[in-house]
Amino acid sequence: MNKKLISMALTGVLAVGVLSVATPSVADARKTKPETSTDISVQRAPGESMVMTMSKIGTIFQNRFPNAALHSVELNSNDLNYGYKVVGYSKYHQYKMKIDVITGNTSDMDEGGKPKKVIGEIFNKDKVIEAAQAERVAKQQLGADAVVKGWKIEAHEGKILYYMTMHQDGKKTVVTVDAETGAYEGQTKSSKLPPEPDQGFDGRRTNIIWDNTIDMGR
Repeated sequence: MNKKLISMALTGVLAVGVLSVATPSVADARKTKPETSTDISVQRAPGESMVMTMSKIGTIFQNRFPNAALHSVELNSNDLNYGYKVVGYSKYHQYKMKIDVITGNTSDMDEGGKPKKVIGEIFNKDKVIEAAQAERVAKQQLGADAVVKGWKIEAHEGKILYYMTMHQDGKKTVVTVDAETGAYEGQTKSSKLPPEPDQGFDGRRTNIIWDNTIDMGR
């Protein structure tokens, strides 16, 4: 599959709400307790957006790491593994996980050492705006032709911010949005994008249906 075409598909996922499922799908996550482990399922109804809400991302993460809270979530179109990169903290550990944006399957789980600080470095998954709203704020600043290429939400020193990576007219700008209020915070100076490399192929089988559905397999 041509990498440029795959990137276009993921851009559709980044442009929140564009893509939806035609049939119900099930994404498995692992819920772990000290005494037992239980499989749970994340269901998507027909017509539901492929894009996960922050609440759903946080639920998958906390079902696996029940003592942790979210520190950051990132989605980048340059990463052709289609994964939300999630980092969370507990009092004694740092946790990492990747969640597939299409299936909801989890991978690359890791448990590390004690974080330097927890207070002011975590956020509640149900008390932040969605990436779609942060994208709208970014486009209000740059113009409707700006395209979101990735985003990151992160808690740091008591503030929770979205960093929206936008491409426009061959340039990249990162727009910062308050994740609690939706207020515009600022933006970087635009920088010229490097020329795109020759497009090759990767090992994924991709079947894109150009209406309001998308079907991807490995």
